[in-house]
Amino acid sequence: MAKNEVLKVSEERWQKAQQWETALWSSYTTKHPYLKILAKFIKGLAKPKLLYDMIKYRDFYCGDDWNYWWKNAFENYKALPKFFEKALEVGCGPYTNMRLISKHCKIQDIYCSDPLMDVYASFKLNWLAKKIKTKQIKVSSDRCECLNFPDNYFDLVICINVLDHVQDAKKCLEEIIRVAKSNGFLILGQDLSNDDDLKIEAVIRDIGHPIKITHDTIDNVLGSKFKPCLKKIIPREKGRNPKAHYGTYIFIGQKRLKNE
Repeated sequence: MAKNEVLKVSEERWQKAQQWETALWSSYTTKHPYLKILAKFIKGLAKPKLLYDMIKYRDFYCGDDWNYWWKNAFENYKALPKFFEKALEVGCGPYTNMRLISKHCKIQDIYCSDPLMDVYASFKLNWLAKKIKTKQIKVSSDRCECLNFPDNYFDLVICINVLDHVQDAKKCLEEIIRVAKSNGFLILGQDLSNDDDLKIEAVIRDIGHPIKITHDTIDNVLGSKFKPCLKKIIPREKGRNPKAHYGTYIFIGQKRLKNE
C-alpha cells in the first residue's frame, strides 16, 4: 500500500476538481460538435476495429472518454449476464460507459448519476443528453458518497474512471456496495497510483484527479463483498497514462449473499 495514498480530500479541493472537469468537457463538447463527430470517424479509419464498433453500436454521438479502451480492457463485458432489471452508472461523465454496455446487455431501467449532470445534460449531439430528453433513462446529480437510492436496489452498478475524481473514495465504495443487490454485479475500472507515481510533478499538480488510490485499498473494501468474475491489473506500460499510473484495476464481480 502506498504511504502517500490520497483517499479523501477537503470540500474545497474537490470543488476545484469539479470546476476543472466542467471547463474541460464544456470546452470540448460545445465547440463544433459536428466536426467532433467527423473527427471521431476519421480517427476510426486508422483503426478498423474501432470504426467497426462505432458503426455496430450506432455510436454517432459527439465525444468519447476512453470508453472503447475500457470496453476492450473489460473484454467486451462478456462476463456479464445478458439482462438486468436496473443498472446504475455512478460518475457517468458526459459520454458514459453505459452507452456501450447497454449494447451488450439488455437493461430495463437505466440510471446515470454525476454531480455535474445539469452541465452534461445541456450538451449537444450527446448520448446522455439525448436519452434524458427522450426520457429513456433516469438521472441524478448525486455524489457517489451519498447515493439517493435504497439498499440492494441495482442488479448492476458501473464505476469506471471515477474514484480518482471523488472527495472520499472509501465512502464511494461503501455506497456502491450498499445499493448493489445480493447476486448483483459490479463493474469497476480504476487507474492506480503508488508512491513512485506520487513523486511525479505532473501527478502532484493534477487538479482534476485529487484521489490517488492503490489496488490494495480497493481489494480490502471489495474483497469480502464480491466474487470475482473478471479481475486483473493492466500493467503501467499498457495503461492509458503510463507516466502517472502503475496499473489499471479491472474488475467485474458478483455481490455475495449475506451467508457466503
